[in-house]
Amino acid sequence: MLLVGFAAFCAYLLRNGISAANTTIQQELHLDDEQMGKILAAFGTAYFICQVPGGLLGKVLGSRIGFTIVTAGCAIGNLWSTLVSSLSSLWVARFTMGIFQAGLTPISARIIKVWMPIKSRGMSSAVIAASMSIGSVVTVAFTGALLEEGMTWQTIFVGFSIVSFIWCVVFLWYFRNRPDSHPGIGNKELSLIQTGRDPNQTSDNFNWQQLIDVLKTPGLTALCVQSFFRAAGYIFFVTWFFAFLEYKYGIDKKQAGLLTSLPLAAVVIGSLTGGYVVDFLYRRTGSRNISRSATAFIALLFSGLFTLGSAWPDSATGLSVMIAIGALFSGAGSPAGWAATVDVGDRNAEVAMGVMNMAGSLSGIVLPLLLGSWFKEIRQSDGDWNQIIYLHSAFYFCAAFCWLFVKPDKVRAT
Repeated sequence: MLLVGFAAFCAYLLRNGISAANTTIQQELHLDDEQMGKILAAFGTAYFICQVPGGLLGKVLGSRIGFTIVTAGCAIGNLWSTLVSSLSSLWVARFTMGIFQAGLTPISARIIKVWMPIKSRGMSSAVIAASMSIGSVVTVAFTGALLEEGMTWQTIFVGFSIVSFIWCVVFLWYFRNRPDSHPGIGNKELSLIQTGRDPNQTSDNFNWQQLIDVLKTPGLTALCVQSFFRAAGYIFFVTWFFAFLEYKYGIDKKQAGLLTSLPLAAVVIGSLTGGYVVDFLYRRTGSRNISRSATAFIALLFSGLFTLGSAWPDSATGLSVMIAIGALFSGAGSPAGWAATVDVGDRNAEVAMGVMNMAGSLSGIVLPLLLGSWFKEIRQSDGDWNQIIYLHSAFYFCAAFCWLFVKPDKVRAT
């Protein structure tokens, strides 16, 4: 899980460096906010298209080879982005990154399904979700500080890619697709992993009927819709929030990086807390409806309330602290989403995760474009920046509502 978590960390180093370098790249390539929105949406477009294919890659080639390919491919795409000189070439580089990184989440779900006991799925999911946000925290904080010190965004991005290449070598050497193939696994640990399920249940074979079966799964539609809204809340932090703070409060890049890191750090704390709560409630009640659905509903409801409250403070710090509290609750709902998707996906967990994350990644197309155009309009008209906050809080309220329709207890335990 440490290796998988570090893969998520590396992925978000590569993915979100552009958030902190947003305005710097705009100035260098002579792009306006609307054009930058298209660049940010390029990653989301490819990420959306390739979710299910990414899951199938892990199913056909195995997690070991599949995970290595998607991480190395994304790092190469990131290197490519440092060589561009125009909107179109940067768009293609970001699109390429999205193609490869799309496999990260579904293959991670496959690893959880194969390697983790059922009672530990919440915390396992939390490790991955927290690692993503730790990567984002490091990215925006360090990128903002290094840019303020005069380092070029290209040099910073190259450093992030090198970290990913090192991870690929270690993962390929150490990881195995199944616990019984790993020389470090003893019989007692293998028995713990396999408790309550058929150890051969996760098949490496695929046919299109499996995808059809996944799409018919009760509750998957609601999981997909909540994924869209919950992801939209997070995507704001890793695309436009850095620029939002610069534009609204006129602060420098170092301060904007530190304040942007607050909600991302809060997501880390929330994810780990949520993972513990999900597993604790499942052990105490035996109910996935309580441990997954109830946890996510309450967490996202509070997330919406605190996010809405962030519109009232007058300072950049006050807004960031309030919105960070909302992000903490949003993070707490994340492991429930992962665990519920693995539950309802049954033996095709990686395909179900691909479908769910595909819905979430759709917001990665819509939101950057919407905000890019909206930012341009607000700056030109000297409009109310709190409109962005109201929209942001609405995402979490909608996500909470969706959890009323997710009933993982109806799905046979696997």
